[in-house]
Amino acid sequence: MDKLTGIPVTKPVSRWLLILSTVAGLSAAVAGEEAGPIQMLQGLTDQLIAIADSRPEILDDPAELRKVAIDVVLPHVDFLLLSRRVLGKEWRTATADQQAFFVNEFRELLLGTYLRSVSAYRDNTIHFQPLRTDGEKQRVMVNALVEQKNGPPVHTAFRLHRVGNEWLIYDVIVEGISLVVTHRSTFAQVIHNHGIEGLIERLREKNALNSAGEAAGPR
Repeated sequence: MDKLTGIPVTKPVSRWLLILSTVAGLSAAVAGEEAGPIQMLQGLTDQLIAIADSRPEILDDPAELRKVAIDVVLPHVDFLLLSRRVLGKEWRTATADQQAFFVNEFRELLLGTYLRSVSAYRDNTIHFQPLRTDGEKQRVMVNALVEQKNGPPVHTAFRLHRVGNEWLIYDVIVEGISLVVTHRSTFAQVIHNHGIEGLIERLREKNALNSAGEAAGPR
């Protein structure tokens, strides 16, 4: 538990973000076409591999890694839907400003977690499993197996929904543990004790600390 913010950042959170980083950007073969969810995820994987192969030093450069994450990874995550599901009923009672502030700070929290831990998850390989649907649904779950270089395989699932011609990620489940459900439980306790404004302020404090550490660079 972080004593200053009251918001814990557990090892599974790092795994969620690192698995998201494995699917980080559209490849040339997919860009400009309407792709199914698996094709989209595989295309994202291919581009990240190409970036890592051509610029291996980027994994040790927080500033450059942040740029890649913002430009390539984050556009394929629906942070609005993710935030709504994390806050649950609290989203409906929050003001428009509170909702916007929460989305921004929550996005920064997840991004900061990713930047601090990416180097520990190099050389992972992800295998996507065929969909068990007809492919016409607006929401799907793609199962995958992540093979770790120094650990056992990790069973993973991506929840995606279709927005126009795009498939966007709104939850990641790692070994049965949902990113949405875990944060909903954690944030609900903070809101109960301090209100939505208290949660936003604690996220802001946590992100400021992360930003300061990121600016200091690798040690």
